[in-house]
Amino acid sequence: MAVRTRTLVHSLVPITVLALAACSSSSTGGTDRPTPATSATSAPTPVAAAPLSDATKAWWDYDRPATHQAVSTEITVPTQDGTPLSCTLVRPATDGSPASGKFPGLVVEFTPYAILRTSYVAGEGTYFATHGYNALICNLRGTGGSGGTWQNAMSAQDGKDARDLVEWLATQPYSNGRIGMTGESYGGQTTYGAAINQAPHLVAITPLQSPANLYQDVIYPGGIKSTEGGSIDNWPGIAQTITGGAVNTEAEYAANRAHPTYDEYWQSRSFADRYDSIKVPVLTMGGWVDQYFRSGQFTNIEGALDRTWSIYGQWPHLSPLLYPNCGGVCNSEGLSPGIALAWFDNWVMKLPNIPIPAQPTLVSHAGAGSGATSPGWREITGYRPTGTVTQSFALNADGSLGTADPTAGTKTFHQPQDPSTTGGSVLFSTSALTAPTSLFGRPVLTLKATLSGPDANLYAELLDIGPDGKETLVNNGFLRASHRSSSVTPTSVPTGSPVTLTIAIRPDDWQFAAGHRIAVRVSGGASDMLTQNATPVDVTVATGAGGSTLTLPTVS
Repeated sequence: MAVRTRTLVHSLVPITVLALAACSSSSTGGTDRPTPATSATSAPTPVAAAPLSDATKAWWDYDRPATHQAVSTEITVPTQDGTPLSCTLVRPATDGSPASGKFPGLVVEFTPYAILRTSYVAGEGTYFATHGYNALICNLRGTGGSGGTWQNAMSAQDGKDARDLVEWLATQPYSNGRIGMTGESYGGQTTYGAAINQAPHLVAITPLQSPANLYQDVIYPGGIKSTEGGSIDNWPGIAQTITGGAVNTEAEYAANRAHPTYDEYWQSRSFADRYDSIKVPVLTMGGWVDQYFRSGQFTNIEGALDRTWSIYGQWPHLSPLLYPNCGGVCNSEGLSPGIALAWFDNWVMKLPNIPIPAQPTLVSHAGAGSGATSPGWREITGYRPTGTVTQSFALNADGSLGTADPTAGTKTFHQPQDPSTTGGSVLFSTSALTAPTSLFGRPVLTLKATLSGPDANLYAELLDIGPDGKETLVNNGFLRASHRSSSVTPTSVPTGSPVTLTIAIRPDDWQFAAGHRIAVRVSGGASDMLTQNATPVDVTVATGAGGSTLTLPTVS
């Protein structure tokens, strides 16, 4: 069972095509707000997916000469409760000294990653300062010389402190009061946090590859505890290194173990039900092969659909913008930082004639299986392409995926058992496609199954199988059977009784080529990814007429 995955499992720094149904929040705002393209009560207008428009090409090609030198100073910034945060301030300079006058500002990379702060200063901080922005790079409470106590990963306190940083920078004598914020991964989380906490002087944000819900994104996907130090949940060990020891690996894992359900601890760290609070325009970028937050970033965009511009590439979990001097924290195939400069020049510096699309727009680069050709970059205004249809495939007892066999049947797999061994998984695939099929959005696997025990892991892999039999993982989905209705109050499955289990497969933009096959594999997941079921259980999947189905949103 050789599968070519599309993910970077152990990246240095730890989470598109947008949703096919509008679920954005209604909002109000002043003159700095974009004109809403959708609302909470109206679906976006379908627009054909197309190659990059001339306007977007102009945006991506945007550049202007640096206007200043940069000078940096180590400072502390007080939060509202008096906790000092350790920061580096990078200011526009002339002849080696801070330039006179007032400048707009950006809070850049507010993270716990003390070891990376010098890279952020040399990269984003210097880039924006030389282009006329005051740039502030800071470390979270309890990290990198900041006061206070570490609050565990991605706490609600992060967003409150981010708000305070924005307000502090806005009120300095060298500031004109107009502030933006940007950051990648953890820095994306704090950037969203500043917007959700409605920093009064915040004008626009650019969060990159950020989470939405740490419980679902990484720690307990679908309610299944991911394996500590495994292929998904490996951040604490990485964090201990790049925070200079401020994050303790075992303490972080212990905190996660202490909260197996979606309780207040996790709810306070989630952006769910808080997107209404975002009142500023958002530019976000993400990677379809981001091991951590590819689904979470998608959820963030859905939550603020009418005020989000987005770009998704075939990128792993590294910055998709190639800032100068960013070293190993940038993706080698990323895009020009002029994209972010144009964004802030438009909203924060308010320069005229900046080529930003007038309405929220998605630009996405579709993936393709081994030996196939991707359709490349395509652009959608309004986030929903014309010709979108939902295709449904029945899972059949002979392992086929397609028209339902009129005879009902079953297929069974066991756990705990490695999925690559006989009986450890079940696979269903279509026949070879006669024409390309483009996935666009969120697939759903609906299993009608019977369990021999009260609980089980359900791990679904959507696969692209080439003519040579080589498998490529398109994306995956997770569900702990007891969490089928709620991760707040899980309930056991009645042993021996049929139950419907809906597994949300993470969204994607993917083209299955002619001659390839669409497939889905279901198992309990490998032990290096997911904590194994404590007791043996058989999962018997109903197939054929009235049985299990896979639905794919596709677009011509």
